[in-house]
Amino acid sequence: MKNEILKAVNVGKVINGTQVLKGLNLSVYEQEILGMTGLSGSGKSVIGEILSGIRSCDEGQFFMEAEKSEPGNVRQVSEKGIYHISKNPCLFSCLTIEENICLIERGLKTDLYFPSKIQKMTIQEALRSLNIHMNIRVSVNQLSLYEKHLVAILRAYYQHAKLIIIDNITNDYTEEEFKRLGNLLLKIRKKGVSILFIESMIDRVVSFTDRLVILRNGRDEGILFRNDYNKDNIMKIMVGDYSIPDPATKNAGNSSNHILLSALDIYSRSFHGLSFSVYHGEIVGFIEEEKIICTDILDLFSGNMDLSGGTIRIGGTELNVRAGREAMIKAGFGYVDYYKNSIFPKLSLKDNLTITSLGRLTTRTAIHSKLEKAVVKDLLARLAIPEENMKKPIKDTSNKEQLIAALYKWILNRSKVVLLNNVLSGTDMIMHNIVVQFLNELRERECGAILLSPNTKELYELCDRVYILREGKVIDMRITP
Repeated sequence: MKNEILKAVNVGKVINGTQVLKGLNLSVYEQEILGMTGLSGSGKSVIGEILSGIRSCDEGQFFMEAEKSEPGNVRQVSEKGIYHISKNPCLFSCLTIEENICLIERGLKTDLYFPSKIQKMTIQEALRSLNIHMNIRVSVNQLSLYEKHLVAILRAYYQHAKLIIIDNITNDYTEEEFKRLGNLLLKIRKKGVSILFIESMIDRVVSFTDRLVILRNGRDEGILFRNDYNKDNIMKIMVGDYSIPDPATKNAGNSSNHILLSALDIYSRSFHGLSFSVYHGEIVGFIEEEKIICTDILDLFSGNMDLSGGTIRIGGTELNVRAGREAMIKAGFGYVDYYKNSIFPKLSLKDNLTITSLGRLTTRTAIHSKLEKAVVKDLLARLAIPEENMKKPIKDTSNKEQLIAALYKWILNRSKVVLLNNVLSGTDMIMHNIVVQFLNELRERECGAILLSPNTKELYELCDRVYILREGKVIDMRITP
């Protein structure tokens, strides 16, 4: 699996009193061209400027090659290998191409001549490497817009960039110039450089990118692989049109169509006759019209709500939801929030996987070591986790393995229903596939899941049925394809 060059988690930004970015998550992998698109005002250029140090952010975490990084100024960010290229590139029009390329070189030593002979040779080698033919001794003010962008990209490459952010530069390009730009970025990717290609025009952003992030209202509304690109679907995600859910491949498992979890005529301060069910082998989602995410459902099954009426049953047994979360876990519930908040960072990966099943693995006061080893060995084989990683503190393992621990500990615990609250926040499509695999395993085991998310498209893709709530009761139920 390719390593992450850059990761941004839960980025928020307010500009002139307007929330421009709202919990945006992003990952860029090595040797990847990641596309980003969205309607005007969706936050595309703002996140590009934050990542490159041009703007600050109000909240969020940033990691550069797995090390935590504080957003800083442009110089500090460029020292980490991130370069930003906008429509109006930062070039000195009175200088030549080679002078612009060499002017910001880090660790530049004084020399009788500038650029030095070594610098000129290095530039020529870069030109040959990328198959670029241009006279680098001409003044920048003689260049076209495309050629100025070419100089800015070449300068970033010359400075050993790890990530180049291309921010909406092609609006005035001819088709031929855009084709040449695409060919250049593909060559740069082969040289080990990652690209974040921000572009409003769908036809262009899908032409040579490997993955696509679609922003809507400051959020990462959808992430698609190249094989999933479809202009109509991308536009639907951009505008939030999910009235007709797009088909999604789901492993239906062996659902017996018997009810696993049922809620009947639930009354509380939040609910007014709420009724719904979850069948064996089924994933159910909830959308609440008045809220971004169905926090009331989360409170109901976390033991944080006083009921004035109604009954809830799991596996035919009536639940006392006032008994609290620990009692709910014993009754068969599992809980996964944002995966980094669902693990114990100082414990090993193995301990994180088995911590919820200690009661099942314990004989009197001792853990049944043979049973524990058998459980862990089976999981290792199915999920391809290196055995040596099991003994590491989980904070030292990959994000993928942390997510696996947050999810699969509930399968080891033999939970009947797992409640997943915004679990895909801060993940990418590689980790998204781990969640899909986990949900399919729940289906195969005829368990159930309740999925809560602010991303409507995510619910329709992953769930078998979606309930629509308004004023504390179900007003509609949709079966997804």
